[in-house]
Amino acid sequence: MGVIYGARRIGKTSLLKEFAKDKASFYFQAKESNELDNRTAFSTAINQLIGVPYAFVYPSYSEGFDALLKYADGNPFVIVIDEIAFIAQSDKGFLSELQYNIDHKFKDTEVKLILSGSTISFMKNILKNKRGPLFQRSTFQMNIKKLIYSDALAFLDGLSTEDKIKYLSIFGEHPFYLEMIDKAKSFDDNVFGLLFSKFGNLVDAPDKVLPTASKDQNTYNTILKAIAHRRRTNKEIAEYIGKDPNYVAAYLPRLVDNEIIEKRESFNKSQKMNCYEISDHLIRFWYRFVFDNREEILQNMGKVIYEESLDEIALFISTGFEDVALSYLTEKNVKGELNYHYEVIRGYKVDNSKFGRSIELDGLAKGIGKAKNRLLVAECKYRNKALSLAVLEHVMESVSIFPAEYYDIYLFSKSSFADDIRDVNNPLVHLITVEDMV
Repeated sequence: MGVIYGARRIGKTSLLKEFAKDKASFYFQAKESNELDNRTAFSTAINQLIGVPYAFVYPSYSEGFDALLKYADGNPFVIVIDEIAFIAQSDKGFLSELQYNIDHKFKDTEVKLILSGSTISFMKNILKNKRGPLFQRSTFQMNIKKLIYSDALAFLDGLSTEDKIKYLSIFGEHPFYLEMIDKAKSFDDNVFGLLFSKFGNLVDAPDKVLPTASKDQNTYNTILKAIAHRRRTNKEIAEYIGKDPNYVAAYLPRLVDNEIIEKRESFNKSQKMNCYEISDHLIRFWYRFVFDNREEILQNMGKVIYEESLDEIALFISTGFEDVALSYLTEKNVKGELNYHYEVIRGYKVDNSKFGRSIELDGLAKGIGKAKNRLLVAECKYRNKALSLAVLEHVMESVSIFPAEYYDIYLFSKSSFADDIRDVNNPLVHLITVEDMV
């Protein structure tokens, strides 16, 4: 029994169908409806497979499973139930019924049962809740994440280097968004057409990819808007939305649990310095530029909004470039293509340093294994000016507050590097342009 989960439209269903296409299998996707509606659809799907009249509705899911087991006839057989949370929410006894079937009917058969869902907190609860019916029933689990950097880049074959980086800075490594890009159109036409046109496929992006709205959706919206506007600590978010920090703190865990936002701990594990970021690049963009302008966009005034936002969008891309660079480094780290192996690479900020200034590093990670005495440091500059030695010196001063024997420094530049930094003869300093990245 496998449990597969991940954000909506991240590709779970495509992966499941690809896996099952050459196997004897049954696939059912539940919908957000009542118990009878889902059981009727479940019955219809079974009847289509086994060749009985579609109108017959099984009195219970257990009897539907009996029909599938009879059809499998002891042979290897895959049963996929997609969006299982919709069934469980409308039928409170379904998970217990499923537990009985797993323990007493499926256990000694050749059935592979796969439960899938995009309500991430619900799917995690199946695995972790000790009092839940399915606790310790799974034999494997997969959290489907966004694409690795090189696979995302493959969606953009044939485009210019600059456009590839710009698209990844806004759309991230999410296949649902990347496949919408029309390569025959310019970057501006694609972004405008998808997000700022009243007919745009992504003008309602959160409705397509985030969990179903809750009664507290207005509060979640204001929190996400605050984070999209670079208010990233609990205190900053609370000030931005005019609420007490304790009020905000009550909502953040659910957003984290559903992987809508990421909790980024400080390097020294200080709780006061923890910050939050929206996990999905495009949702971050949407709350920054579309959320407050939806009515105007739907009234066909998106062109004005887009053109007036171009400078801020350019700034968003320059910030998003940091995430693109970290995705590039992360893939190389996982594949062992850096000189050493490191922990998760992420940005860190220190407000009050010994230098009398704040320190913000685009990427920082401790070495692991034999590299525990090393730190990986990344700095990204998305600007037309060549990156100079002064940038390297500033980074080396900043990172010195994090003690290590060796610092492996990766500098990313949109354009190029000045002669003074190219003349630095240091094997620990790595100079990477966007051309290198693509």
